[in-house]
Amino acid sequence: MLLEVKNIKKSFGGVKAIKGSTFNIEEKRITALIGPNGAGKTTLFNIITGLLKADEGEIQFRGETITQLKPHDIANFGISRTFQQVRLFRYLSVYDHLRMVENNEDTKIIKNIFKKDKRKVDIYEKILKDIGIDRGIDTLVSELSYGQRKLLNIAMALRKPHHLLMLDEPVAGVNTVVQEKIEELLQSLKEKGETILLIDHDMGFVRTLADHVIVLDAGVVITQGKPEEVLNDPKVLEAYLGE
Repeated sequence: MLLEVKNIKKSFGGVKAIKGSTFNIEEKRITALIGPNGAGKTTLFNIITGLLKADEGEIQFRGETITQLKPHDIANFGISRTFQQVRLFRYLSVYDHLRMVENNEDTKIIKNIFKKDKRKVDIYEKILKDIGIDRGIDTLVSELSYGQRKLLNIAMALRKPHHLLMLDEPVAGVNTVVQEKIEELLQSLKEKGETILLIDHDMGFVRTLADHVIVLDAGVVITQGKPEEVLNDPKVLEAYLGE
């Protein structure tokens, strides 16, 4: 098992955000974590990646306990992620962003920003072409559309050395053309053996891509299984779709 989440609990003051969530992520498939707003999905993402500390429970990655590790140490284990809100530097170029994620050590990141490696140019140009960004590598982030920034965010997560790719709402707010590009990209990654854990509210997107779906409601996993089974489960319709 690649990732094991065991009885994770997290409270913020008197609010119990995660009430004992347990699930596993298997390799070489796409797993979708879904649920209504406020269910605790992003909180769980942040706990897995070390941005938040669990009050109770344990997380194991490739057999190693990572529950109390710092975010950069967890990243070094091989977990790469995107955020619901795109986090990029407006006045750095596409090249700068792709270059900085190749090493996790802070000193190397700084050096990478200020020193251009000509050997990387062809590599990055191919990455942009493959992911569907029709702009040059010297383009500033401030000159990219929202959809292109989303694509760059995914490209950065992919460029970072990893065993697990975590995507927080990868198609939220993008137009149909960009969503189709992201769907094609993720399908291609699955065929290449990538392991992906994603959050999304678009049930068509989830149904098309996911091999396994985990449903979270009020901080508790209420069901999980194949998309066609889970998305027709009365508990899910009641909790997620409000029916």
